[in-house]
Amino acid sequence: MVKFKQSKNSSKAKQPSSEIKDSQDENGGQLLDTTITAINIAKELVPIDLAKGILGTVANILIVAQSVIKNQSDFQAIVNHCMNITRILERATKGCYRTTISKDPWGLL
Repeated sequence: MVKFKQSKNSSKAKQPSSEIKDSQDENGGQLLDTTITAINIAKELVPIDLAKGILGTVANILIVAQSVIKNQSDFQAIVNHCMNITRILERATKGCYRTTISKDPWGLL
């Protein structure tokens, strides 16, 4: 049997996918911040009103995109919490459901 030696750095080089995703999201957010700031600076330096308006519109579109990206992660966190609550309620009521149905305390069945 042939055994391969694992390099000491190979385990450190591999990050869990969630850490990579968080890092990419953070980098994307920083890039958007920098881009919006640069556009706003350029808008102040440009003497043509039409160009200022166009740059302002582009900056606003990027701000909306940035907001959507941030809200998406908030929404995903809410979804995850709801799924956890659902699992807890399923476990807590697993044995109660059949008992309640057979007794029909509200007279619905």
